[in-house]
Amino acid sequence: MEMAGIVCHTGANIITEARKLVEQIGRPLELDTDGIWCLIPASFPENVSFSLNNPKRKSVTVSYPGAMLNALVRDNFTNDQYHHLESDGSYTVTSENSIFFEVDGPYLAMILPASKEEGKKLKKRNSYNERCPELTILTASALK
Repeated sequence: MEMAGIVCHTGANIITEARKLVEQIGRPLELDTDGIWCLIPASFPENVSFSLNNPKRKSVTVSYPGAMLNALVRDNFTNDQYHHLESDGSYTVTSENSIFFEVDGPYLAMILPASKEEGKKLKKRNSYNERCPELTILTASALK
């Protein structure tokens, strides 16, 4: 199989499994090739802080939804047969995973425009409102 096909297939499987997890917590609004827009109840923990026994760093804060999604990716999509070529010509086999979710938001609104004509497509535009009264509209190509 071509490498591009493997990458696309794996990405689709990751988004599908992530959607299934998000459906157990909240409601997915839009699936994209690089993420999921979703509604999560306000009662669901956004961040979790851990106290450390380290004088240099007293605590660490982790995005709880991000940690859940990254655990799902680690458990189901880690490449356990990654081969490293050593200087003596032999190979060592390791487990590698460089795919991570990051949480953007929360946002107060997501507004998706609709076409006035049936069958006519619009350029994708996302609207973000980060707890401010002004509405900012960005094209998807300007993001990430």
